Amino acid sequence: MTTDLPAPHESRASRRALRAAGTESDATAPTARARPVVVAATVVVALLLAAAAGSGERVLEIVSVVVAGLVVGVGWPRLAGSRSQVGMGLVLVVTALALGAALLLQDEEPYLEHVPAALALGVVAMCLHPLVRASARVHLAQDLAVTSLGLLLVGGGGLFVSTDFVGGGGPVVVVGVALAVAALVDLVLERPRAVRWLVPAAMLVGGLAAVLANAVIGGGLAAWPALLGVVGAGAAVSLRRAMAQLPAIDGVLGAVAAGAASVLVVAPLVHLVARLPLT
Repeated sequence: MTTDLPAPHESRASRRALRAAGTESDATAPTARARPVVVAATVVVALLLAAAAGSGERVLEIVSVVVAGLVVGVGWPRLAGSRSQVGMGLVLVVTALALGAALLLQDEEPYLEHVPAALALGVVAMCLHPLVRASARVHLAQDLAVTSLGLLLVGGGGLFVSTDFVGGGGPVVVVGVALAVAALVDLVLERPRAVRWLVPAAMLVGGLAAVLANAVIGGGLAAWPALLGVVGAGAAVSLRRAMAQLPAIDGVLGAVAAGAASVLVVAPLVHLVARLPLT
C-alpha cells in the first residue's frame, strides 16, 4: 500500500535558483512547433495590412481587415477552448463580414458611421446563441466573456481604415512593418534564459523598424513612428505571450488566430495616433 505524499513547497528563492540555472520550464511559452506558426501568422497579417494601406485602395484595406477578422473568427473558439466552437466561430465570422459591409457603405468621413450596427449584430448573435444551443449554456459566463473579447478584436480591426492617412498609408504601413519585424524576436528569445527580455527587445526592435519604415516611405524622421512601433510591438507580443498559455496554441488554427489577433489588437493605437496632430 502506497500513500501519496504532498509535493514539497516551492519557495520564491528556489524558483529564482531554477531560473538562474535555466532548468525551469517556461509555462507561458508555446511549443517549438507552435511558435513558428504564430510568428508566421503575425508577419503575414501585418504585412498584408501594410501592403493594402500602402496601395491607397480603400477596398483592399477593408478586404485585408475582413480577412484578418475571419482568421481570428475561425480559430478563436478553438484557442479559447469553447464548448460551442461552431456557434462562437459563426458569431465572429458574421461580425467580420458585417464589419466589411459597414465600412464599404461609407466611403467618406465619418468612416465608422455604420460600424456600430455591425458590432450590434455580433452582440445580438452572441446573446441569442445560448438560447438555441444547449452546449453554449455550459460555462455561459466564460463563453460570453471570450466571445466578447473576440468581438472587440474583430470589430476593432475596422479602426485600421477609420481615417485618411498621410503618405500612402502612413501609420498603418509603419505599424504593419514594425509588428512583422518585431514578431521575429519571438523566434530568437523564446528560450528559458532569454524570455525575460522578450517584451523589451520586441518593443525596441518595433520602434526602430517603424522609424526606418517611415523614412523609406518618405515620412522622414519623426517621433510618432517610434511611438507606434514601441507601443504596438509591446501590445502585440504581450497578447501573444498571454495566449501562449492556452493549450490550443499547439493547434494550427489556434496558433494562426493568436498571430492575427496580436495584429488586430493594435488597431485602436493606430487610430489614436492618426487622429492626433502628430503625422
